[in-house]
Amino acid sequence: MSMSENLLQTLQQLVQDVIAPDVRELKVRLTSLEKQMDVRFEVIDQRFEALNQKFDAQNQKTDAQFRAVLSAISESKAQIEVANVREISALRERVAVLEAQSH
Repeated sequence: MSMSENLLQTLQQLVQDVIAPDVRELKVRLTSLEKQMDVRFEVIDQRFEALNQKFDAQNQKTDAQFRAVLSAISESKAQIEVANVREISALRERVAVLEAQSH
């Protein structure tokens, strides 16, 4: 066996005995780390989903309150218009009476 063949065998043995187990261990650790990250990201996703649901509920509540305020404003405007029509009607009647008296 030549020296280069001997060196090659030594390198192969080194790879099999030292480097390969380290690579396998790193793969196992990487897989474990990936699983942990998946679990943590799932928890984060669930928290964001819960926050989104809270924001959606708050938006719906705010929208309902806003619609109620607009409705109340519209009702107030309608009541003011009715009051104005009554007042104008009463004034017309007075003007008509005054005009009738002056003729």
